[in-house]
Amino acid sequence: MLGNPPTIIRLYRIVHLQNVEYIIKNGLYTRSSSNFDPSYIDIGDSQLIAQRHDYPAKLEGCGNLGEYVPFYFAGHSSMLLNIKTGFRGITKRPQYEIIYIVCKLDDILSNCHEWFFTDGHAKDIFSNHFNDLEDLSMIDWDMVLEQYWRPTEDDYDRQRRKQAEFLIRDHVPVICIEQIVVKDNPRKKLIKNIMEKFNLSINVQVDTKSRLYYYD
Repeated sequence: MLGNPPTIIRLYRIVHLQNVEYIIKNGLYTRSSSNFDPSYIDIGDSQLIAQRHDYPAKLEGCGNLGEYVPFYFAGHSSMLLNIKTGFRGITKRPQYEIIYIVCKLDDILSNCHEWFFTDGHAKDIFSNHFNDLEDLSMIDWDMVLEQYWRPTEDDYDRQRRKQAEFLIRDHVPVICIEQIVVKDNPRKKLIKNIMEKFNLSINVQVDTKSRLYYYD
């Protein structure tokens, strides 16, 4: 599937359950923004988050990674697996605490005017950065959509390519959120209650077939 992007491209960001109420009221902000959620719960590698902040994009005039809200092109990320297992010293959490914020690429393009994407983990020295949609064909879509991405003897670069990113500068407005995906029905009920509180109608789905989450 390399060179052949899906007809509809969706973008996926995982956040802690307790961050969802702020996000559906305000959208997603970079942590350097004055509008960033002061109660935000981090779920990833704090050292990597800090390193990304000042890491320069490989495109002229695009600034640093810390100026962007990053999304993946699919689920089953290595970050989620590390959260599930507590690998690399990351705080171990049950997957039901982790929520997917899902946006369609077309909605992002209509509402967010500064962005770029990568063909692998954005901070990896071997990853390329692009801001021309024609270059979506440079992403290894087969690998991006794989559930199992560990390196093999024949291909040590699988994990980097799996982590291709789409990064949006400063802010992703609520209007761009197409759906929220959760691990189970109790979390769906909780999110739906938040939606009703703010009179919102974002679709909430349960990942019953583990298309995004790992099997427990």
